[in-house]
Amino acid sequence: MKLITITVPCYNSEAYLERCVRSIVPGGDEIDLLIVDDGSTDSTAAIADRLMREYPSIIRVIHQPNGGHGEALNQGIRTALGIYFKSVDSDDRLDPEALSHLLDILRSHADADSALDLIVNDYVYDHEDGNAVFAVHYNHELKTDTVMTWETVHPFPMWKQFMIHSLTYRTELLRGMNLVLPAHTFYEDNLYIYRPLPYTKRLYYLHEPLYGYFIGRADQSVNDNVIIKRLDQVTNIATQMITSYRWQEMKALPKKLRTYMLNNLAGQLYTTSSLQYIDGKRGLEMNRDMWNQIRAFDRQLYRRLRTMPLGRFTCLPGPLGRKLLVWSYRCGRKMIQF
Repeated sequence: MKLITITVPCYNSEAYLERCVRSIVPGGDEIDLLIVDDGSTDSTAAIADRLMREYPSIIRVIHQPNGGHGEALNQGIRTALGIYFKSVDSDDRLDPEALSHLLDILRSHADADSALDLIVNDYVYDHEDGNAVFAVHYNHELKTDTVMTWETVHPFPMWKQFMIHSLTYRTELLRGMNLVLPAHTFYEDNLYIYRPLPYTKRLYYLHEPLYGYFIGRADQSVNDNVIIKRLDQVTNIATQMITSYRWQEMKALPKKLRTYMLNNLAGQLYTTSSLQYIDGKRGLEMNRDMWNQIRAFDRQLYRRLRTMPLGRFTCLPGPLGRKLLVWSYRCGRKMIQF
């Protein structure tokens, strides 16, 4: 039985794919490690096939035409053999000891009666120079070694958000809600994080740095210069995310989940608006259009987001307000050495 499918989307990842895979295979045969070669033009495909021959009981490889990170995740969700599902980028890594503990948790919750919907783990930022520069923990919000619901978690502060690195979902939950991510679009991981949340009932927390997230490479999608070039995609994904659920749908959710989701949306607006303001005139037009789309989608949600503390800060009027927003955004990036 495969406890978990770990999908590794990769495109021209010859420099780091093997490092990523070798951090996962110590977990053994209960792992379904699915490498999705997304139309690579370098030796990524050959490396993936070689690793599959080396670990035939653990690794599968799918070669597909280039569809982007989202389509690689779609492929993973469609073909997953594991009860649970996690995504690991090809330049990142897992900690073998924490992975062993994750498998212990999943093994204890492999039956339908005890299945978990969401497992949250800690993660670290690995810088290009080899040093772990920043760690993210959820121990103030989530309890360890126990099954939780959204009613029993502690409130999340406005600034504490999940990242794709911190989440493991039940595979059938993703399939049952028909989660399909957009192809040929960056930053779709925000949809992967946000849209399944209303379907999660039973939560568990692994208070260990399972995931090492690599930062510092100039061509990464999270590099400021790269993000600005893809600002239309950033704005598109933010708008899709915010228009996923109407206010009346969110009101029906547990209060702590609803508050978390609102904070998540406010944080997305803060980041997206900051990038739009950095871009200048084109970005200002995108910002106006984004807010107009949110208002047209649901006026109640629009008002809630505009009047939240972070929403008010995001919408400070005039050039000075925009400069203050951009300054705060850049300070935050500098703190974690992005």
